[in-house]
Amino acid sequence: MVGSTGLLHALGSALSGVLAFGRCSPVTANLQTQGLRLLASAAAVRGAEAAAPAERQERAASTAVAADRSSGGGGAGPSSAAAPSSSAGEEGPSDSSSDAAGFNVHFRRVVSERRTGDLGALEGIIHIQNTFNNIILTLTDHQGFIKTYTSAGIVGFRGSRRSQPVAAERAAEELARRALKLGYSTVSIRLKGPGNTKQYAVQSLAAAGLQIKSLADVTPIPYNGCRPPKRRRV
Repeated sequence: MVGSTGLLHALGSALSGVLAFGRCSPVTANLQTQGLRLLASAAAVRGAEAAAPAERQERAASTAVAADRSSGGGGAGPSSAAAPSSSAGEEGPSDSSSDAAGFNVHFRRVVSERRTGDLGALEGIIHIQNTFNNIILTLTDHQGFIKTYTSAGIVGFRGSRRSQPVAAERAAEELARRALKLGYSTVSIRLKGPGNTKQYAVQSLAAAGLQIKSLADVTPIPYNGCRPPKRRRV
């Protein structure tokens, strides 16, 4: 930076000498002077950028010296002075990482859906679809999202045994166990289908510990809609 300023003065004096002898026009001399000023300003900026790291190091060193003096004057030992600095160093990266990422990176408690029963009782809807050959029980929330389901076939019954009352009881017991594990203690029951084993399923749900809030039959009834199938010949 000093060298650039000296060079500027030397060139200015040389230009003034040239103008004095009349060897260069004033316009050309003005352009040359402006160019030299731009070069000198660029050199000054580069010098300031080069001196910035050194100034930062000097400031950090002076701050450390001041901290050591203050700790020494207070009567605290070097170990006590190092402890806050280490704790500050530990806290610094976590805060900076959380700020840079935009979210909290600390440990969070994640509660699984299977453990929601510990947090409180929930209320759901049990849909029972009973046909002549099977019974299907489904547990949903009030928004209609399925939580769990079971059927007579899932609990181990095959063939014509799926239409027996014992199959409906076993399927209802399994669904009640799963519902209580998920935290659903109060349910509303909706029955659908022409099967005759729905009442056994409802009794098993109540006996398993579920509190039945309401009971409704939502079987669709046709009002002369589709043509029924032809009568079976026996």
